[in-house]
Amino acid sequence: MSFLQPWMLFALPIALLPILIHLINQRRYQTTQWAAMMFLLAANRMNRGYARIRQWAILALRTLVLLALIIAIGRPLASGSLGGGLVGSLSGGSSANTIVLLDRSPSMNANAAGDSRTKLEAGVAQIAETLQTLGAGRVLLIDSNTVAASESSPARELASPEELLDLPQTGPSDASADIPAMMLAALDTIQANSMGQTDVWICSDAREHDWQSRDGRWPTLREALAQFGRRVRFRLLTVAGTDQPNRSIRIDDIVLRSEGDERVLMLSGKLQSDFENGDTANAPAPSIRMDLDGAESIVELPLDSGSGEFTDLRVPLDREQVSGLGHVSLPADGNNADNTYYIVFDEPPPRKSVVVSANEDVANVLRLAAEITPDPNIEASAEVLLPAEVPSIAWDETALLLWQAPLPTGASNAELRKRLESFLDRGGRVIFFPPDNPDPNAELFGVSYAAWTDLKDDVSIATWRGEADLLGKTLAGASLPVGKLKVHRLAALSGETTPLAKLSNDEPVMVRVPTPRGGVYFCGTTPAAKDSTLSSDGVVLYVMIQRALVDGAASLANTGRLDAGTVDAEVAATWKRLQGPDDSISTEHAFTAGVYADGDRFNAINRSAGEDATDTLQDSQIDDLFQGLVLERVNQTAGESNSLVDEVWRAFLILMLIAMIGEAILCLPRQSAQAASPSVGGATA
Repeated sequence: MSFLQPWMLFALPIALLPILIHLINQRRYQTTQWAAMMFLLAANRMNRGYARIRQWAILALRTLVLLALIIAIGRPLASGSLGGGLVGSLSGGSSANTIVLLDRSPSMNANAAGDSRTKLEAGVAQIAETLQTLGAGRVLLIDSNTVAASESSPARELASPEELLDLPQTGPSDASADIPAMMLAALDTIQANSMGQTDVWICSDAREHDWQSRDGRWPTLREALAQFGRRVRFRLLTVAGTDQPNRSIRIDDIVLRSEGDERVLMLSGKLQSDFENGDTANAPAPSIRMDLDGAESIVELPLDSGSGEFTDLRVPLDREQVSGLGHVSLPADGNNADNTYYIVFDEPPPRKSVVVSANEDVANVLRLAAEITPDPNIEASAEVLLPAEVPSIAWDETALLLWQAPLPTGASNAELRKRLESFLDRGGRVIFFPPDNPDPNAELFGVSYAAWTDLKDDVSIATWRGEADLLGKTLAGASLPVGKLKVHRLAALSGETTPLAKLSNDEPVMVRVPTPRGGVYFCGTTPAAKDSTLSSDGVVLYVMIQRALVDGAASLANTGRLDAGTVDAEVAATWKRLQGPDDSISTEHAFTAGVYADGDRFNAINRSAGEDATDTLQDSQIDDLFQGLVLERVNQTAGESNSLVDEVWRAFLILMLIAMIGEAILCLPRQSAQAASPSVGGATA
């Protein structure tokens, strides 16, 4: 049991007062042996046992009265979901500072089991009620959206815990949460404000995609937070999932085609279902509601079961229609946050690539891979330039730059580097291949090439990131044959990068440099026959270049498809909402799914693909993440209406009254034997 006013526990010795009074009373009189009294005591010896029991019972009840009163004044907590572990009885009922980390990701918007609220609403209500009960002092809020949008401190100080219930910053969002970033923000807040005793509440459903348990930031966070010892305590409110069935819809590819005199929109995507045991007998029919420019229709999906992937779903358009916007949606279910997917379409811009290389063999392979598109309706071109001809690049028309030449470093290339950075900020893509004679001192985007190394045996690619990016799986779920590639020569890469593919000797052969918008990739070998089998086994190279080209061309189109949370919040605040929730505020445009107008450009914002993954962390995994830190987990079912803490002082007051009544009954005088039976003289009269 724990207490909101634990200082009252120091008054517990007062409960011994009746015993002390009893002992003192026994010392008030001296005992003198008197012959006449000895006969009376001997006669009363038969009742001595009952009298002693009654005296001890009265003494115990008097002690219980004082004990119950003291405990009631201490405001005990019990029977809540946290039990007695929420508040240390000797350390006070509530810390001076409380930081609430709130996960607002789409998975938190699932319906609560047996409740009309979502998991997010239930979690916020439970935390607000708990902090109010505990009498929390200073309360700060760090939500998942604010962390992504703010470069300064994202902590927001609240006037009271009840403010959590009304803030727009505690409402639903379509952006993924970054729990390590939120933890880092809490650490910065504690250090910047020199906080003393601090409770950090985390409200989340423990989705792996949001927690990123394998992220390299966790060890650093643990080490930094462990220095505070028990001064910083973590309370993890894990809101359980819903028991209602749920489906989600996603559109992965949108293609506008002309077929004779007709125009059609070809959609490819995925319909996921979590119906238990694959039972789709009672599942809704695989169909979606489509809204294009205000015109609604029902479209049947080409699926034999209740879920799966679909490709080239035909949606007829007017013959003159070349652009449009809309959304596809599913009926309401366990989580409405993944039932709608917004789309925008327009005639695709030409996919123009520029190959910079003095090696004719390499340049020809890269040119062919870039200018042959899988869709004959899309225009594509590739231009080969020598390094000296780079200033003639039409950057505003280029989607992809394939660079196999010395890295542009030094003062003479300052202007070129600025053009390159602007190209990337616009959303362009660049893939670098090692030059014929790499300069180990030449560095670009923090990456440099070492001298060429001949590998004794043909080394194959052992590991690669097949879940996403340039080497990810196809729409049909098939893996690229990356493991079949052989590397004969390697120019080792150095720098802070994200490896996409590694050789069997653990050397990275393909890496990505993180940038705000565009993508920068470095390859440690070339398609030349003496260097690798990239050209002879050309599937991987072709797919890799086409994916980069598609991403780069998207920045030239009049439409854009963006993941919620990846857009600059200040920029998105100036956009005009065309479709989406009417109650969202402008500062949340970057995190709210919908269609937005940015001048003449239309952008569709949706949840990220990772939000459709349902993997959650196990208790043991959470324990590993908080190893060495003070953590209490609360696995709360979202539909439960019980408070996390319950005050039970009323029960102790009732116990005190019962004890007082019992003590009063025992103190009543016994009926005398003479009054209880008629006298002998009266009976014989």
